[in-house]
Amino acid sequence: MSESNIWAPEPDEYALLRDEIDRAPRLFALCELDRDETDWEVTEGRVFAWGLAFPDRAQLVSTDGRDRGTFQSADRAAEIFARTAEVRLVYPSERP
Repeated sequence: MSESNIWAPEPDEYALLRDEIDRAPRLFALCELDRDETDWEVTEGRVFAWGLAFPDRAQLVSTDGRDRGTFQSADRAAEIFARTAEVRLVYPSERP
């Protein structure tokens, strides 16, 4: 996208759009941890899917782009994937 296609709304235009813009989806990652079977220390971790959390649903896509899904929420997606692996829900904007 060229810079000429980027629209910067005027303050009065932004005021009309503020409520919609403020409901922007929230980026999240589903991460999987591998542990050593002897001492249970984390040996590896990876992001296996990225998602967008909307007020009424979460959209998820695997990092390789082959798998996609819609879930009730980001928490629900994490719960489902946690049935078969050690999964963590991470919001990149809330890093420690």
